[in-house]
Amino acid sequence: MNAKENAEFNYEIEYESGCENAVATVKKVFSSKFGIDFSDFTENPNAIIFSIDGNESDWSVDFDEASGDVILTGGSEIALKYAVEKFLEIVLMTSKATPCFSSVLDYSYCAEKGGTDNSELLEYCGDNAKLEPSYSDGILMTPEWVDSLVMVELRPEMASIGGTLPECEKLIDFYASVGVNGIWLPPIYDRGDYGNGYSNYGINTLEPAITGTSDYDEGWKRVKAFIDYAHSKGIYIFFDIVTWGTVYDSPLTFEHPDWFDGEDWGNAKFNWDNNELREWFVKTAVENILKTGADGYRCDCEPNYTGYDIYGEIRQTLKENGKNIIIICEDTGSRKGVYDFEQDGVFDYSFTDRGTVYSNPLNFFGDGYVNIVDSAKKGKAIGYKKWQSNALKRGKSKYYVNCITNHDYQKRDVCGSEINIGYSAILAPYIPLWYMGDEFNTSAPDGVQYFNYIDYDEAKDADNALFLESVKKMINVHRTYSDIFEYWPTNHRNSNICKVETTDLGSLQSYARYADNKAVVVVANNDENSCGGTVKIPFNKCNISGYKTYKITDLSTGKTIFEGSKKEVEEFSTYVGYDRIGMYLVEGTGNNNLFRLDFKKISDNVLTFFLNCFTILRK
Repeated sequence: MNAKENAEFNYEIEYESGCENAVATVKKVFSSKFGIDFSDFTENPNAIIFSIDGNESDWSVDFDEASGDVILTGGSEIALKYAVEKFLEIVLMTSKATPCFSSVLDYSYCAEKGGTDNSELLEYCGDNAKLEPSYSDGILMTPEWVDSLVMVELRPEMASIGGTLPECEKLIDFYASVGVNGIWLPPIYDRGDYGNGYSNYGINTLEPAITGTSDYDEGWKRVKAFIDYAHSKGIYIFFDIVTWGTVYDSPLTFEHPDWFDGEDWGNAKFNWDNNELREWFVKTAVENILKTGADGYRCDCEPNYTGYDIYGEIRQTLKENGKNIIIICEDTGSRKGVYDFEQDGVFDYSFTDRGTVYSNPLNFFGDGYVNIVDSAKKGKAIGYKKWQSNALKRGKSKYYVNCITNHDYQKRDVCGSEINIGYSAILAPYIPLWYMGDEFNTSAPDGVQYFNYIDYDEAKDADNALFLESVKKMINVHRTYSDIFEYWPTNHRNSNICKVETTDLGSLQSYARYADNKAVVVVANNDENSCGGTVKIPFNKCNISGYKTYKITDLSTGKTIFEGSKKEVEEFSTYVGYDRIGMYLVEGTGNNNLFRLDFKKISDNVLTFFLNCFTILRK
């Protein structure tokens, strides 16, 4: 069918140089979905007009009601691509056999207006936070602010808007605007002449390149000032702590030779059978938290060196001093009431190992190795390596981290993919964690990322700026709908996620997250040849059946696309660009005639109540 045969559609295409790819995409989709090839028209056709104009990151979709024309504008070819994708998404969602255009198309992004700023959505709860069980046995009690964590590993001295900690306020401001509220600092300890941070003089020291002073006492004051500023912006700070040993020329090796036994990582290895070392380490680790106000530790190589007792004692001593922290182990372990979660909580050990992934990154969900819903609901490929093959034990803790990248990665993995960072982590029932720069698709040479300098000016480039805005939007959705995305049942298998059926939108499992009378449908497209497809809303699984009417809102724009009965909205068409995601809020708007209870949520709340009572009685 050509445009003339589709009598209700009478549009031609007008474009200027530089718009050829955008025009080709629209023609391809209109031919596939509506049988329109723009080859023939009746007299005086309207136009879909493509142009390159304005600042390179700006784009807009406009419907001229007077003329009926549609104008797609981008300040660059990449910006125009965003305009085309939004145009096609809305047209497919609002049209049936024939494309129909209206003012719902009007939407624009202007970089000068600043885009999304999530800083007002962050709040530091600190020591006022309640403790909640993070496993069904009720032994490990975790601060409730963990529910809201979106984490970045940040090495300030390798950031162009960072440097020494006193120079990092703008860096903190940047991550607050992104919506990140958890920052993991690699080791801040004195590296000496031969260390790299992970090899250092010991946790009683501080690196002058980080603090800006060789005076340790003054340095700790500067660390505290940095953390105080982060807290004022709603951001939690976690120290990295090293327990395998120190560099050979550390004063500790001369003053306490009996604290060491052998060699590891090319340096002096701690002897954890020495009680004096254990007492010193616990005391120093506790003091470092109390004098700075930091919110926890990421424990390098643990639980492989000290096991569980050392950090259990650190945790308990801090609690007795009124400070509740979280403790993160790098490697896989059973937690044993000590570690709140492991760094690589999403990892299929039956398929590969960490060293291989760090050398040649893969994304277990985004690359399709693990079904993201089966992972949450059945505990697949998450948590303790030894339990992953046990269907009865795996995946039953409260929190699991999806570490997209960290300092050990030798290549970047996000690489501008909304699927890898958004679908797989920010919107999924996992704590997101990535290495600095991934939020704006920084360029980086191959090699351990820890040593790479990050130029934050790259975030101003059109493609990076638009990707950063997408990441901010996803985090904004995560935080705006906190009742959905910050719901953490004590047993992770009771997560509020279910499968969503799609057609012609790639091979990844789309999903819905839900609470009350709302569900957010997340659609990921990994098919670069997709011309759009259909999405079927799982009303019953989302506990939103029984309403007279529903509305669907495109969460990337905040626009309500359409409203109608269940039959009218339960299956809709949409367009999602390659390696991008669609986010759609579905909510009941008419009276609900059904009395429904979310039994999983109720049972989890009851379990939490009795565990809290049990904990109080034990005291």
